[in-house]
Amino acid sequence: MKRARWISWLAAGAALAGCAGKAPLLVEPQGGAASEGAPRIVLAPLNVGVELPADLEDAVPIVEAALIRDLQSRGARVAVIYPPDAAALWRASIVAAGPKAQEAGDLRAVAAAFARTLSESETYDALLVPSLALRPAKVSGRTAQWDGVRRRITVRQESTGNPASPAADAPILSDEGVALSREWQGRISGLSLHVLAVRPGLRRVLEHWGGLDLVHDAVSVEGSGTSRLRLQRDLLADPANVSEGVALALDPVWRSVAP
Repeated sequence: MKRARWISWLAAGAALAGCAGKAPLLVEPQGGAASEGAPRIVLAPLNVGVELPADLEDAVPIVEAALIRDLQSRGARVAVIYPPDAAALWRASIVAAGPKAQEAGDLRAVAAAFARTLSESETYDALLVPSLALRPAKVSGRTAQWDGVRRRITVRQESTGNPASPAADAPILSDEGVALSREWQGRISGLSLHVLAVRPGLRRVLEHWGGLDLVHDAVSVEGSGTSRLRLQRDLLADPANVSEGVALALDPVWRSVAP
């Protein structure tokens, strides 16, 4: 998290700490067929504690819906914290986590404090604090790999007045995602789901990742002598990719709570 945002939230949290007695509102999405004794999973809104780049805001509803579907398909009873209440509780939890956690920007410590406060008003088997984050991808030829997934890189050539078309099947990036040619500018990144999971009564905060989609296409502009990485226009367009990444992040959590 950017330090400026952390400090602003710390100041707001200090102001709210004295009036943090109000229990957060939880909403249970429709769907699923959980039994009465099924694990109850509480979801914080995506990126409640981590700033999200504006270019990725359209990904939020897609991933949130996939999270709920995945948990319901496993038989969980799902409850989602009302976003304004979750934001207020997170700000107060920054203060409750203590000076060392505040100085280090320790999201795990804040999530643990968040869970302790939530336990005062709610009964649940696990609290999940999910976030979207950009991660470096390791590249081999035209395939990128990160956080448990492999995705094929789309390479396009653009000519004046013509739409982009697939380029020749040739490596354009090093295995660290850096351009092999000086013409290519930028570093390829993958979008991942990061999940912090807290179980009531346990000090340990679990942390898991699942890769979702490549954020960039590689584009060569014909006749210009330059090439670049461009934000993918159809980010998260493939539901199978989204489901795979969400499952990777949630599998370890579910194993810890499944009956």
